[in-house]
Amino acid sequence: MQSKRTSTNPSGSSRSNSTTNKSVKTIQSNHSTNLSKNATPASKNAAAAKVCSPTKQQQAKNTKVISPSKASSKTEIAHFIASKENNSQKQKTKETVAKPTEKDLAAIKIQTTVRRFLGKKTLEKRRKEKQEYEQKMEELDKQAFLYLCRLEQEKAEKQQAKEQEEKRRKQEETKRKKRFLEAAFDGNVVSMKQILKEVSDIDDKNGLGNDVIGRSLRTKHLMAIIECTDANENTALSEAANGGHAEAIKLLLENGADPNTIGQFRRTPLYRAAFAGHLEATYMLLENGADPRILGGDSQSPAEVASVQAVKEVLENWKIETTETLLKQIETAKEKILNEDKQRREAETMKLEEFVNELETEYKVKQKKLEFAYCELNKRIHEHDVCMSEGFDKPELTESAIHDQEFEVENAKLELESAREQLAKARLALRESSKTVDEETEEELPGLKVVIKELDDVLFRDVGNRIKDSGKWPCVIDINGQAGTFLRYRDTNYVCSLRPADMEVNNIRLSLLGAIRFGKPFVLDMMEVDMFETCVDIFDKVMKGLMNSIMDKTIVNEDKYKTLIKSTDGPEYELTKFNEIRTSKFMFILLTKNPTPSEKLMQLMYLIRVVVPI
Repeated sequence: MQSKRTSTNPSGSSRSNSTTNKSVKTIQSNHSTNLSKNATPASKNAAAAKVCSPTKQQQAKNTKVISPSKASSKTEIAHFIASKENNSQKQKTKETVAKPTEKDLAAIKIQTTVRRFLGKKTLEKRRKEKQEYEQKMEELDKQAFLYLCRLEQEKAEKQQAKEQEEKRRKQEETKRKKRFLEAAFDGNVVSMKQILKEVSDIDDKNGLGNDVIGRSLRTKHLMAIIECTDANENTALSEAANGGHAEAIKLLLENGADPNTIGQFRRTPLYRAAFAGHLEATYMLLENGADPRILGGDSQSPAEVASVQAVKEVLENWKIETTETLLKQIETAKEKILNEDKQRREAETMKLEEFVNELETEYKVKQKKLEFAYCELNKRIHEHDVCMSEGFDKPELTESAIHDQEFEVENAKLELESAREQLAKARLALRESSKTVDEETEEELPGLKVVIKELDDVLFRDVGNRIKDSGKWPCVIDINGQAGTFLRYRDTNYVCSLRPADMEVNNIRLSLLGAIRFGKPFVLDMMEVDMFETCVDIFDKVMKGLMNSIMDKTIVNEDKYKTLIKSTDGPEYELTKFNEIRTSKFMFILLTKNPTPSEKLMQLMYLIRVVVPI
């Protein structure tokens, strides 16, 4: 029945819809007028939202009676009302902002002028500080250069004075020998004794004692005068025999002169005395062991060249058995002198060894001091970094502590350098005392000498296969530190033995494992300190006998390096990722600033010494 009424009165439905639309528009206009006149911005927005957001029942009714096109027009009306309200609100806000007064403008101008003035002053101050800093640095550079020049000059002056003193000493010694030879030829025994006394006085002046070393050196210096020769290799005894001076011959023989020395033309003192016809000189020589069987350069004996018959008869009638007995006595005397010299050398060596041991102990103490200073410095730097990352507002405190520790490090370096120089000199003296006369040559530091530009070819390319053929790992000695910078910026795993963070067990393990895994050099920098034994102990904490495995190159074997791998190392360090092509390129490099490493280290490694080109 109702459906029929609805279908039979369509016009009634349309009229009701149009009436509804008109009433909605009237309500919206009334609401918007009231909102714009009386409501605050917040209430206006709320009211607009209520108008634009009908209730669910209204929405249900409107859904039945409002077409889609009319619904969209209502939404546009709501947006228009909201935008208009926002514009009016902005306009009111602009009107409410007060314009700056004259006082405000004056204050702004004053502030601008003051800030400009302060900015200029700050800029001028900073420019002045920069200029003063540059001038100060330039002055410090000049002072440092002058100081280095003065040091080099003093060093050169000391070397020159030493050379001049040595030259003067040799000249005096040469003159003394010449005077002694002339006195022996002239038979001036007084002058000869005076010259021998001069030698003894010089030894007293130089502080030679009467112990084993002192007695041996005194005998050595005395024999250097007694056995001196001229340009023709004739001794003082030969000159005295040629002159026929029996007293001079007696003095020389009593002081250990050899009666059978061979001089020019292979002539002995007996040959020359017989040739000159000096009977007394000939007889004295025979009684002191001169051998009449020694032939001269002309293949003649002293008896055959004797110019006086009496001399010839003495030589021909002389019993050779007596000469042989005297020769044994002379040989015994020579052996005694040699034994004294040997005892002197042994005593000197023992004394020097004790001195070297003392210096080595002191040197180790200085090394420990420098090691501690470096560790403390790295610790303070780490603390400073941590404080800065946590927002510490007084960095000058930690920076001051770092500067103080840097000063301690520099002092420790100077002390270590002084101890190293003293130890090197003592070791040099010990080596020289252990040598024989034939072995005394100029001492050179061991190692292949290269400049920094050649280090790539020598160390990494191994041109000539010297490192490979030696079967040892290289040890780079560089007192200037250039090699350290070079190796740090290469593709290497670099570990500093004086940095606690680097010497952590896990860091050493990963650095070594990474070098083997990717075929890279593993660099261990000991800097100025001999840290090898300490590093051996730390490496043993990673794996027992790790340093020995590195040194004998068995660390690149799978059964060795797989023990270094841990499950937490990640997929890159899985055992399947290692291959022989990369592991064969592994290299261990030891870097040090110590110019004289330990004997053990020099035997274990192939030494490469970086020198500064002249």
